[in-house]
Amino acid sequence: MNKLNAISSLTEGIHTLATHPHVPVTLDTLFSVRNVTDAVISPDGKQAAFVVWGWVPDQPKQRGRIWCVSTEGGEARPLTRGSYADTSPAWSPDSQHIAFASKSEDGNDAYLCTVDTQGNEAIHVCSMPNSISEISWSPDGTRIAFLSVDGDEPGNDPIVLQPGDGRYRRLWTILLENDTPEPITPTGVSIWQYAWSPDSHQLAVYYATGAEFSDWYWGQVGLVASTGGAIHQISKLTRQACSLAWSADGKQLAYISGNWSDPDRNGGDIYAISLANGQTRNLTPNLPWSPSWCHWFPDGLHLLCAGFDGISCQVGLLNITTGKMTPLTSDFVIGEQFWPHISVTPDMRHVIATHSDKHPYDVWTGELLYKHGVAAAISWRRLTRMNSSLEETLILAKTERIRYESVDGWMIDALVTWPLHHDAQTPPPLILNVHGGPSGAWLDDYDYRIQYLAAAGFAVLRPNVRGSMGRGVAFADAVLGDMGGKDFQDALRGVEYLVERKLVDGERVGIMGWSYGGFMVAWAVTQTQRFKAAIMGAGVSDFHGYHAQSNEQGWDERFLGQNEHPISPLTHPEIYRERSPITYAGRVTTPTLVVHGEKDACVPVAQAYAFHRALREKDVFSVLAVYPREGHGFRELKHQRDYQQRVLNWFKKYLG
Repeated sequence: MNKLNAISSLTEGIHTLATHPHVPVTLDTLFSVRNVTDAVISPDGKQAAFVVWGWVPDQPKQRGRIWCVSTEGGEARPLTRGSYADTSPAWSPDSQHIAFASKSEDGNDAYLCTVDTQGNEAIHVCSMPNSISEISWSPDGTRIAFLSVDGDEPGNDPIVLQPGDGRYRRLWTILLENDTPEPITPTGVSIWQYAWSPDSHQLAVYYATGAEFSDWYWGQVGLVASTGGAIHQISKLTRQACSLAWSADGKQLAYISGNWSDPDRNGGDIYAISLANGQTRNLTPNLPWSPSWCHWFPDGLHLLCAGFDGISCQVGLLNITTGKMTPLTSDFVIGEQFWPHISVTPDMRHVIATHSDKHPYDVWTGELLYKHGVAAAISWRRLTRMNSSLEETLILAKTERIRYESVDGWMIDALVTWPLHHDAQTPPPLILNVHGGPSGAWLDDYDYRIQYLAAAGFAVLRPNVRGSMGRGVAFADAVLGDMGGKDFQDALRGVEYLVERKLVDGERVGIMGWSYGGFMVAWAVTQTQRFKAAIMGAGVSDFHGYHAQSNEQGWDERFLGQNEHPISPLTHPEIYRERSPITYAGRVTTPTLVVHGEKDACVPVAQAYAFHRALREKDVFSVLAVYPREGHGFRELKHQRDYQQRVLNWFKKYLG
């Protein structure tokens, strides 16, 4: 976007929106959304199943339901009902049944179920003492596979940690005529992803030889027989892997590998392993975007790929011989937010995805269009309107895409949402919002939370700083060993870009962020006085304490170090101290709201108490809000409402 457009857009956008007859986003809007996830197409291409999440009256948490819609169009309809949350739909190869996981509110009951598309009652296939996830039918239709944590919940009176203890994520299968699942992988190995071979005789797995959550960072790809047994390692990974995909002849296995901060945020280069000789090739070196999903075409020469591309998404065709990537769909946001992916029929003719364009995600179907026998484009068509009343009644503030130059010449993509109503004679206050990860990425989707702030008069800047998905492996890796360094400069340059153009008020700038974004908030207020108000959500303030208590200690080892050279507080205590915001807390002058979940296992709540205490001892005004029962993300309605209201009140107080 050129400079003239950037400067003029604020006035033009406000003029257009100010005369719009609809209503703005309010706090209630945030909790009236029905969220659509996990869309999968039936093998015959005639139907799509998906999960709808919504708030239930008098219930503290959202509840999921399996829905279905014809790919020819028509009304979507729910297939499951009752008091349990239903997730992870998977079609049978004959397109007649859907397997799914069903879990009670307290999490004590987990069932593998099936349901047909005729509206009959769901059938309980089996139960597990712990959760059920990642459900998949064998290609021959005889078995269903899933992941479940093995073993009993450890006691907490007292809490005892000792080597060899732990519960493993095991791979299980069950015959349809049986009610007893069987473990396929041995104890002592945790499975994070898997994929059936075309002949149903093997499964490829991404696995770790450890029970801790953090062991995921050190995983490898292996093969295991569908009848069970030892896992045979076939990779030599230095990064994580995801999206395992078998070629149709069973001779090659593709996967995506890169450094990312969480199991649900992935993207990188696409690799292929020959199962005959073990030769591994990087098929996409220097690709400028970040695939997060792939699937083979029957010819074994092409892969269908999807992933992050800047602040949007792309679906592409990869020729594995030439390395050429041909866009089939560009600038098309597909979800879910942390894992862009699609679902495709075996004949590679039809796809399903969830797509967002300024409003919540809905189910879309696409037809692959071929030219000379090779896919050339995708024609998309919308299937559902799960939030039609919101689409028809809400007035949305204008969101613009900008690109600006940061330190050392890197160009940074960002989104700016302008205030819904503002006096064009004076620049509005600005909130810098830093995403988590750091392997996350802002996408140009609906995000009503940003609209809630814009309706209250704030401009909101969301930059995809280095470390984000969407710009290739080199851009994502640039944050390694430099958290709070040039990625922080990327964010600051975005603020200055807007201030210098007099699009925002440089004297009224705030900052907020969650998880890694929370760390960046704590880091920012210790490094600069640019910000007049800050909100630190679930953020790291002390890497020594974080490493001691987190269930993701592999994250700091890898991201404070380098790809093949992880570090620890034992080997590099000076780096852990140097990159900890609490080291510099004596510099802070910015009023800071600190928000955290009491039961956060990823970033333990001690991080919040420590930073809050430091600011109070410095006589900086700081409020600490700790939410009981909550983990790294808030799930209870009253807590989410309280948090969103606190955010608005905090910025109104300090930014005006």
